Amino acid sequence: MKTTTADKLMELVKRNYREIAVDFDITRKKEIWPEMKFFAERVCEGSRVLDVGCGNGRLLEAFVDKPIEYRGTDNSAEMLAQAQHAYPDRKFFIADILDLGVVPETDFDWVFCLAVLHHLPTKERRVKAVEEMLAKLKPGGYLVISVWNLWSQAKDRRRLLKNIWRRIMGRHTAGWRELIFPWKNSAGQIVSQRYYHVFTGRELKKTMAAAGSVVVESFRNRSYWCVVRR
Repeated sequence: MKTTTADKLMELVKRNYREIAVDFDITRKKEIWPEMKFFAERVCEGSRVLDVGCGNGRLLEAFVDKPIEYRGTDNSAEMLAQAQHAYPDRKFFIADILDLGVVPETDFDWVFCLAVLHHLPTKERRVKAVEEMLAKLKPGGYLVISVWNLWSQAKDRRRLLKNIWRRIMGRHTAGWRELIFPWKNSAGQIVSQRYYHVFTGRELKKTMAAAGSVVVESFRNRSYWCVVRR
């Protein structure tokens, strides 16, 4: 993928969250994912937790009964405004996943990056993001990453087939596993364009390995999940 194309996709993602922040916040106030509860149960009281790409801070719902030291980052000021409103006593930082230097701590027990990495075009950027997150872990700490398993969704498989055809016809320059599709609000109106890189489970593990980490646990459902330990 050309650098200019990748840069345009990065800007599309930023614009997308700017345009859908309010509606996205509403849709993400439903019951939290079972996987969030599963991992929250493994986090000890008093642990230091970094939530990369935190959005509206939804992960905190899994810790309502467990005291933790939490930091959240996102590159969308609009999404962070929703998070800060919902959790005024928590610390949030505007930060690009490719440069987490704005967060001063480097001794987190847990780093979570849920449904974020598939918004990054190019292998190099995805590996760089994992390296940035690993650098925030203390020795023995855990990094939990999830990306969408779009192969499990019929509508997304249809989008992939269209991408293959467009690629053959020379009308798609980003690669057939780079999905761009309309985002509809709760009223069914198209309000933005959304981008996903379509991961495979094997690719996610290879991304972890390229960043110098070893996967200690993985599974899949509607998402691919990987856990690595520093």
